[in-house]
Amino acid sequence: MYGLNAIVATLVGTSLFVSPSTSTDPPPPQKQPKLTVAILGAFGSGCPHDTTDAQPNEDGTAFSLAYSAFRVSGNDYKNCSLTLRVKTPAGWTYQVPSVSNQATVTLNTGATATLSTAMWFTGSERTVSVSRKATGPRTGGWKTSAVPRPAVWAPCGTSTNLKIAQTMRVAGNPASTASLTATTLGVPKLRRC
Repeated sequence: MYGLNAIVATLVGTSLFVSPSTSTDPPPPQKQPKLTVAILGAFGSGCPHDTTDAQPNEDGTAFSLAYSAFRVSGNDYKNCSLTLRVKTPAGWTYQVPSVSNQATVTLNTGATATLSTAMWFTGSERTVSVSRKATGPRTGGWKTSAVPRPAVWAPCGTSTNLKIAQTMRVAGNPASTASLTATTLGVPKLRRC
């Protein structure tokens, strides 16, 4: 009964404000539809089984992934490949989102850590790649981001998964290390097909 009264009150309240003088007012902005993101899999030497923890945001449109085994020592590398299912409403497509990474490094003089991020849609030949480098001596936190430029959009009218591959390399003294601790996926932008 409460819900019905609330609906009636809304309709009555709306009708009280309708007048010929408001017909030229611009229409209210349309709400952009929502999408959902789900992780289908994570595999690689940097994210072996049961070493990642995914936490979606409140409305399921993005996520953060924490790693517990993505640690690289000097003159070596590790990688992790994520497969994501992004569901969009009919008639809409989405853009390859930005990716932010948190890492820690302990680099001796002359040592380097390189984090490369590659993103693509399954079945697509186009790959977006971004690499960031830290040079020693350096110790502490290291944040990187990968923003696709120019924008890359999923094909309209097809169901495609998004792939994100992260590779961390450390070159130099074997005592130098780098650990990727977390990846955060930005909320993908939508547009009409």
